Amino acid sequence: MDFMKRPLLLGLLAVCVALTACAGTTIETTPTTAPTTIATEATVAPTETTVPETTEPPVLRHPLNGAVLEQPWTGRAGAVTINNLRACLPHYGTSQADILYEVETESGITRMLAIYDDFSDLGKLGPVRSTRTFFNCVALTFDAPIFHCGGSVRGRNACQDIYGPRIPNWAHVDQMYNSSYFFRDEYRYTHLGYNWEHTLFTDGERLTKAMEKEGFMDQARRPKDFGLVFDEEPAWAGTAANKVIVNFLGEKTTTFTYDPEAGLYRASQYGKDYIDAGNEEHVSFRNVLVLFSEQWFEHDGEYLRSYYELVGSGKGALAVDGKIVDITWHRPNTESSFTYTLADGSSAVLGVGHSYVAISGAAEFVTAE
Repeated sequence: MDFMKRPLLLGLLAVCVALTACAGTTIETTPTTAPTTIATEATVAPTETTVPETTEPPVLRHPLNGAVLEQPWTGRAGAVTINNLRACLPHYGTSQADILYEVETESGITRMLAIYDDFSDLGKLGPVRSTRTFFNCVALTFDAPIFHCGGSVRGRNACQDIYGPRIPNWAHVDQMYNSSYFFRDEYRYTHLGYNWEHTLFTDGERLTKAMEKEGFMDQARRPKDFGLVFDEEPAWAGTAANKVIVNFLGEKTTTFTYDPEAGLYRASQYGKDYIDAGNEEHVSFRNVLVLFSEQWFEHDGEYLRSYYELVGSGKGALAVDGKIVDITWHRPNTESSFTYTLADGSSAVLGVGHSYVAISGAAEFVTAE
């Protein structure tokens, strides 16, 4: 039986070979037209790939000193009035102020307002004295509570000037009514011969407690933008100013000598280097600003008080990195910040660091050498 099947199998194999040969002929035959899919790919232009533009995130800077920050600043500035009579020196803590204002108060003397972004790192600070209307007005620019001891009649009643309204919800601590945040350096009085009014001080621990306990950290009323523009290397052109002399209407002058190695202006007053007794540092600034303002006087008891027009605009000067340039200051209203522009209307850029600001009514209020 197996033998009889063999011819049949051979026949079937022959048929398969023939079919395979026919199939091979069909595959090898080339079509007269290209496949539709190939033709389509050949006629479509290649699509350009659009690469999305990368935008650098804006640089976050500290609003008081221009330092680069990783997160937006959420603190609240504070201000302290500092006596500046020759008889009260030395000062403590002024070298650490982000911005230090000096203004003539009365009788040719000046007083200072120190603006700090944080009190926690401060040691002894002072001597503390009374406030004035222009200090209240400046502090309002930074939404900064003022720590002071009394004031002129209008100053302690939170008036902004002789014709302006009271400051609403004035944030302040007056030692005359709350002495727990201040202390007397009695050694100054008993052993060093200072007058009693030159012995009042505060410190970082007390001020930090006051900011928290008085609710100032929870009562900030304005955005954290104080109108100041900073850069590591301000690009504006100016004239050389290795020494800047600030003249007040009285006989008081403050001199700033540029130290190129440190990139800072070293201050001196009353014929001596201005030294912070708290850390023995020479009080120095990256920026020196002088703002010219209309100045007038009015009797307040036995004193002839100074007042200044700090709303509107006025001339001034800015010294940074050994050069000085004319500026214009602007402030539309008492709720606004001071802003500074150059002659072409562009922002007067400050250098990153601490700033000194003088407000003066003197006709020739600044000279540079």
